[in-house]
Amino acid sequence: MTPSARPILCVSVPSPAHDLAEHPEHAGRVPAILSAVEDDGLLPELAFLGPSPLASRIQLGRCHAPSYVEGLERAMAAAPGFLDPAPTYVTPDSYRAAREAAGACIALVEALLADPARPGLALVRPPGHHARPGGAMGFCLLGNIALAARAAQDRGIGRVMIVDFDVHHGNGTQEIFYADDSVLFVSSHESGIYPGTGFEDEIGQGPGRGTTINCPFPALAGDRAMRECLRRIIVPAAERFRPELLLVSAGFDAHFRDPLASLQVSGSGYHALTRGLAELADRHCQGRLAFVLEGGYDLEALGNGVVNVLRALTGRPAETGLGPAPWPEPEAKVTALLDRVVARHGLD
Repeated sequence: MTPSARPILCVSVPSPAHDLAEHPEHAGRVPAILSAVEDDGLLPELAFLGPSPLASRIQLGRCHAPSYVEGLERAMAAAPGFLDPAPTYVTPDSYRAAREAAGACIALVEALLADPARPGLALVRPPGHHARPGGAMGFCLLGNIALAARAAQDRGIGRVMIVDFDVHHGNGTQEIFYADDSVLFVSSHESGIYPGTGFEDEIGQGPGRGTTINCPFPALAGDRAMRECLRRIIVPAAERFRPELLLVSAGFDAHFRDPLASLQVSGSGYHALTRGLAELADRHCQGRLAFVLEGGYDLEALGNGVVNVLRALTGRPAETGLGPAPWPEPEAKVTALLDRVVARHGLD
């Protein structure tokens, strides 16, 4: 990987009005990240983009049904409330906050297309990868990364690759692109947890058959599993697909300290994965690479994860202050899973 010689493009949308006390996805997440980045001395490496336009109705319609968007807007009149049992909450300002987050991701991708020599990072909330074409789900209201991908395609990009390393399967992103051969979606996630999707045999349909790849890891999988997924799945899939833009759904709830799941990725694991993804972007996408925040609910682990992404992108060593994962990985189970995925998708 060639470390960025210029500041990393960054958009930050803390959305303080979209908040619910004691909910995992609360308004303190983005400030906690920025505090960790500042404490690590990385703020000078960031070039913050100014305020971006809200995602428009036309842009939202590229991924979401108009009836859903209209219903979400109407739901603000009855807020605060819940849209699903996750629980996905809304406040009177949540629709605007979601449009701000989506608009920021779109603006970041537009900036990358104009200046591909440096990577991008979108610190936005509410997150987006569970949002379906017709509904909110899993703390997510609008499909931020999917909307960014469509915006890039509207500006001339043909093939987009989305890698999702959140611990929960990105079911919304998958559904949006399931029959689309212009978007390759690769998800690594924990098997058997919310949202109950992301099985190995979910591979796309119609023209998109083969452009969805799922790696549902067993509990306690960690850094080794992610390294092998990168080497055996992500890299060969990218070599075959040859993307022009690489987008990453960056959820940090696969960290061993996260309270909502049971994978064991460490700060070093996120650092190594980021280096590998940056090398892919250099090789295939002229360096066009953007990370979009998804989950991550232990604030210290969340900040450490983002710090390690930024350290990798700037050529610095991993920050290992939180230590290694506490338990051995189920290596045999991980190898068997990856063997099956490789065989299913012809990646050997």
